[in-house]
Order: sequence, then structure tokens, then C-alpha cells
Amino acid sequence: MPVLTQADSPEPTGSSEPAAVQTTEIVSSSEADENLVIFQEGIASWYAGEFDGKLTANGEVYDASGISAAHKELAFGTIVRVTNLDNGLILDVRINDRGPYIGDRILDLSRGAAELLGMVEQGIVPVTLELVFVPEIPESAYDRPGDTGWVKIQVGAFSSAERTLERYMELMSAGFFPIIEPTAPGGYRLLIRWLRYEDLPAYTLALVEIEISDILVMSETPQD
Repeated sequence: MPVLTQADSPEPTGSSEPAAVQTTEIVSSSEADENLVIFQEGIASWYAGEFDGKLTANGEVYDASGISAAHKELAFGTIVRVTNLDNGLILDVRINDRGPYIGDRILDLSRGAAELLGMVEQGIVPVTLELVFVPEIPESAYDRPGDTGWVKIQVGAFSSAERTLERYMELMSAGFFPIIEPTAPGGYRLLIRWLRYEDLPAYTLALVEIEISDILVMSETPQD
């Protein structure tokens, strides 16, 4: 059976500019990756037209005629292979939104994707999902904690150099490696940088154990 796949996965965006429209290509089932494993099975639906032109959860502009989908948990930029179990059609789609939140549905497709899967008239169909590609850094036009896959934690802001050094030594003694950054006018802040987003809960708990709970979590530029 034919498999419709996206020709390219876009690079992560760093602005609110919409991502380029993705093209599709048809390849034979013999060219498809036979090593892919079904990781989810359930009901897929598709977006109604009123969402066209609005921002998706990762900051891109939703294109109803494009090939994209919403999933509750998968990282933005993930490519999933969707198989319509009613007619056998297969399509690779890129995740750029969150949802669906109705019943037990597992995927919400753009109208363009729904047309290629032959499910527009039905509205909802049973599908299987296989992971084709998962980005190391989620693809997002926003700069929110976790969107880059990395975070930094501000663990203190002070007007006194003496108090800054006291907190610095406390953190060093507890096994942390803080960085002192000057702030205007004449202040200082302490940061713990380049932490993986999935490690944030462990770091937060460790800070609470040394009585530091007033923290600020910010998005971090990934290390090279």
C-alpha cells in the first residue's frame, strides 16, 4: 500500500514566524521502515476549519491544508506514522499542537492530513501510531521552560556582594555549581545553568532540602 511521508522535518524555530509548509511524497510500502513499532492505538479526529490561521501550541500558525497533528504528550517536531485502520492508508505527520481532549481520542489531524487518510467524511477513525522521528530538542517558536529541552534556575538575586557570596558557598557545599551574573544597577543573581528539562524535578527537590524554594525557572540555550 502507498505510504505518504513528509519530505523534510523543519529546523527548530526561534521566532514566531510560521514554519514552512511541509511537502509530501508517496513511497511504496516496501520502502517503509519495517522496524517501526506501534506505540499507540486509538481514535483520531481532525480539526474543524475555524482553527485555520491561529497559533498552535508550539507557536506556529496552523495551516488547515497542511500536514500536521496534535498529540497530548509527544514532543513538538515528532514525526508519527498514522495508519487508518478502516482503509489501510498511511501518512507521516509532524506534531505541532496539543490535544485532542475529547473522550479517548489520541490524535487530532489537520484537514489536509485527514484528506490524505481518507477520513474527512467519517470525522473519526481508528488508527495506529508509530514513531518515525523524535527530536532531541522540541521544535517551538516560543522560549518557554522546556521548549528547548534545557533550563536554567535562578536561585537568588541580591544587592549585596557579601550575601551573594554566602549563598554561592552554600550551594557549592551542597554539590551545586552556581554561576554569578551581575544585574543592573549593581546587583547580582545566582544561576544553575544547562540542566536537562527532565532533571528539573530532582534539582528542585535538592534545593528544597537546603531550604531554597524561591526559584525562577527559565528556558536555556542548548549546549553545543
